[in-house]
Amino acid sequence: MNHTGNMPRENNAVLISDWLTALVHPERLDSFRAAYGRGNGLIAERATLARRALTAFHHHFGDLPVRVYRAPGRINLRGMHVDTHGGYLNLMTHQREVLLVAALSDDGCNHLANISATHGEADFVLSAEGGTASSGIPWFDFISRPEVRGRVAARRAVPAQVWANYCIGAALRVGYACPECPPPALKTMAAGDLPAGAALSSSAALSIVALLAYAGYAGIMLTMEQLIRAEQDVEWYAGARVGMSDQAAILMGRPGHLLHLALCAEDLNLDNARYYPFPADLDLLVVNSYTARNLSGAQRVQYSLNRFAYSVALPVLRAEMLRAGWDAAAVCRLDRLSRLTPGALGGPSRVYELLKGIPESLDLNTLRERYAPPGLEEAYARYFDGVPTEEQPVQIPLRGPLLFGIAESERARRFPELLLRGDYEQAGLLLCAGHDGDRVHTREGKPFRVQIDDAALEALSRSTTPVEQCPGRYGASSPALDALVDAALDGGALGASLTGAGIAGAVLALCRTGDTERVSRALRQCLHRPAYARLAGWAEPPSEEEFETAVMVNRAVSGAGELVPH
Repeated sequence: MNHTGNMPRENNAVLISDWLTALVHPERLDSFRAAYGRGNGLIAERATLARRALTAFHHHFGDLPVRVYRAPGRINLRGMHVDTHGGYLNLMTHQREVLLVAALSDDGCNHLANISATHGEADFVLSAEGGTASSGIPWFDFISRPEVRGRVAARRAVPAQVWANYCIGAALRVGYACPECPPPALKTMAAGDLPAGAALSSSAALSIVALLAYAGYAGIMLTMEQLIRAEQDVEWYAGARVGMSDQAAILMGRPGHLLHLALCAEDLNLDNARYYPFPADLDLLVVNSYTARNLSGAQRVQYSLNRFAYSVALPVLRAEMLRAGWDAAAVCRLDRLSRLTPGALGGPSRVYELLKGIPESLDLNTLRERYAPPGLEEAYARYFDGVPTEEQPVQIPLRGPLLFGIAESERARRFPELLLRGDYEQAGLLLCAGHDGDRVHTREGKPFRVQIDDAALEALSRSTTPVEQCPGRYGASSPALDALVDAALDGGALGASLTGAGIAGAVLALCRTGDTERVSRALRQCLHRPAYARLAGWAEPPSEEEFETAVMVNRAVSGAGELVPH
C-alpha cells in the first residue's frame, strides 16, 4: 500500500469572494463530493461551516486569496488504550470537523484567529518561537528547552490562548522537517463544530489542518508516515503526551469505512492497514457525555497511574516469560500487543497461566529491583510531574492493565471480521467486554472491578474462556460514561463502550438501523435525568441545542486534506 500525504502540489489559493460564489452550489464541487460522499446530506451541512469560516476570514482580513484545509474527528470502535503499545485498532472518521482558512501574511507575522469566542487571537513570529533552531537535534530535546517550555506554559495559563500552541507547534514542526525552506507567515481563521472535550480528537484535527497549511504554503510534500509523526510532535510540543492513533484515523479515513491497523512508534509501518466497509444495516451512535476531565488531584493521579502501569507491564511480562523458560528469540519478537496474540502465547489457558506469574501490583522499589524496566524513571517523572511527592503513587498495578491490553488488542483484531460476516451480536459483546475492563460503577451505582486474582485466572483457564471475552482491568471510565453505556444497552443497542482515553468524553453505541431511534431516545432520556446530572457533576445543564446534538449517528468521511472550489 502506497501512502502519500494529503496535500496537492499546486498552490490552490482562491479569493474569498470566488470561494463564496462556488459554495452557492457545493454539491457541484469535486472536492466536497470526494470528502463527504454523495446523497447523504453532509455536503450541505459541511458547506455551512465552510461559509462561516470564509466569511469570518473576509471580515477579519479582507478578500484575500486563501487555501482551505479540513480535518474530521475520529472514533475508535475497539482498541482502547493500546495504540501506544502496538495493539490493534479499529478507527473511523467522524463528520464534524475543523477547518482552517489560510492566506499568506504580508508583514512576516503569523496572525491566528478563530470563529469561536472562547478562543482568542494570537500573533507570532516563527524566529521568536525558535524558528528552525530545532533542526539537527531531536524534537523532544528542542521542545524540552526551558525557553520553549516557558512560552508554551504561558499560553496554556490563558484559556483563550491554549489553542494557539497547536498552530505554533505546527509551524515549528514544518520548519523542522525542512529547515532549508521554512514555512512563510500566514493569516489564518480556524472554525470547527467538533465539541471540545468529547474524545473526538479536536486538538489532533486542529494540529493537522495547521500542519497541512504551513506545509502547503511552504511547498513541502509529507508522506503519510511523516504526517502522523509530525502531528504527534505538535501535540507533544503543546504538552499532550499522545500516541499515533488519532492522527492516523483523521488522515487515513475513508467514507463509509473502518480502518483496521496496528501502530508501533518504534517501527511505524502502514502496510498492515486494511479498510472494511461499515455495514449498511448498522448505525454507530456517538454520544457526548458533556463531562470533562479534571486532571488534578486524585483524578490526575489515577489517570496517570493507569497509563504509567501500562507502560511497564509489557517488559514485566517478557521478563517473566524468560524466567519460565521461553526461548529468548521468541520473547524478543513479542515486543508489541499485536504480536502478543493468544495464538502466539499458546492459547487461552496458557495466557491465563502466564498472567498468574505477573504480580497484581508491586511497590515502585520492588518493581525497580526485580524487573528494572527500561525507561522506568523517565516515564514515572513524565507521568507524575507536578504531583506533590506525598501524592505520588507507590503501588503500581500490573496484572490488570496487562490482561486488559492483551484482551483488548485481541478484541480489536477480531472485531472487523465479525462485522464483515454479519455476526453483529458477537461484535456488540466485544464492545461490552472492553467497556467492562474500563467500568468503575455497576448499574446500581456500586464500585465495579473485574476479578483478576489467581483464583479468577484459574477459573478462566479451566473453562478455556476466549481471551477476548475477558475484560481485564484498566478502569478509565466514569460513573457518567457507565450510565450512558447501560442506557444504550437498555434501549436495544448491540453493544456500547467509551471511546478514547476515558474519564470523560464520548460513548459509542452499536445498533441495527431499525433500532437507532429507540436507542437514541433511551440515551437522551438518560441525559435529561437528574440522577445523570449528579453523576456528570453539572453546575448548569447543557443547553437545549447541546442536548439536541448529544446523540448523533456517525458518518465516516474522507481523511484530512485540502478543499478546492472546483
